[in-house]
Amino acid sequence: MAIYRLAPLVAAAAVAFAATAGLAQNITLRMATIAPKTAVYNTDISDPFAAHVARLTDGKVKVEVYEGGVLAPIFKIYEAVEDGRADIAVGPPTFLGGQDPTNLIISSFPSGLGVDSLIPWLYHGGGQEMLTQHRREKMKMHSYILGAGPSEIFAHSHKPIRTVEDLKGMKFRTLGNWAAILKDGFGASPMVVPGSELYGMLEKKGVDAMEYSMPSENKALGFQEIAKYIIMPGVHAGAWSFEMVMKAEKWDAMPKDIQEKIRVAAKLTTYESLHSIIMKDFAALEDLQKGKNEIIILDDTFKNKVKVASRKWAEDAAVKAKAEGNLWPEKVAKSVFDFQDRWAKLSPYMVMDHKFQ
Repeated sequence: MAIYRLAPLVAAAAVAFAATAGLAQNITLRMATIAPKTAVYNTDISDPFAAHVARLTDGKVKVEVYEGGVLAPIFKIYEAVEDGRADIAVGPPTFLGGQDPTNLIISSFPSGLGVDSLIPWLYHGGGQEMLTQHRREKMKMHSYILGAGPSEIFAHSHKPIRTVEDLKGMKFRTLGNWAAILKDGFGASPMVVPGSELYGMLEKKGVDAMEYSMPSENKALGFQEIAKYIIMPGVHAGAWSFEMVMKAEKWDAMPKDIQEKIRVAAKLTTYESLHSIIMKDFAALEDLQKGKNEIIILDDTFKNKVKVASRKWAEDAAVKAKAEGNLWPEKVAKSVFDFQDRWAKLSPYMVMDHKFQ
């Protein structure tokens, strides 16, 4: 009789031991990225994140960082997570394209949140929560903000750009919703060209102007060597953030303490990356200012016209999505624009060490 009573207890103990042993096992996560190993998107985001995760978990979780194109083509990193080629993907939501306009609004938006306001909105204005909820609802993925960066260069151009009228008819390389805004709002001819082909296209004048990234990345690729004009600031991408995504079921199966440590690692990386990239940009800008390029600073009139056209694009996209049953673009756009307007109204009490020369 005692033996029969003991059997269930032994079985339960065995299950508990197995579960505990499973939690104690080390976890290896393969991360798909969008850039070469030496790009800031890896040196300042993916690699530091992997290091923070290893340290915070006492080596129990190892993130293996694969440079862009190894696990999947850079525009297919989300699909790589879905089909199991990668455990994590890190990149900009804009790489998901415009089928759901939410992805073109939530992490970077033309004339949207700037370097000063993006992080407060993400962590204290509802951005992170909406992104996590959206990914769970629409993609069955779990998402955290991972990495952020400052304004891009607006354009390296063969022609001067000082007013929005200068954009008319211009062959302008870009991606995402900025391409639609350029075309519909300002009469430009946007062209989608892979980053690997940009130097050659600009050199052969296959494009009149192009945007790609921040000063440090653009300078490293040599665009200033073949186009006379450098146009700033990058109102098409005033600030930006990346996200890391995993399958929700895989994330949910992780121990809670490991989840929390990964979350902390992602947040720490985001704060660090924004400022480390800014310092690299400063060094690049000092060199660019000594060069032969003419640097043009866009005025408030230009920026305000871009803001009007960009918000119109978002409002139109939200109306269309709502008619199709997708309320997310309207929700996210309202959150971003309300936060931006409130920031503009209340932030003048803060001292800013910034002035265009």
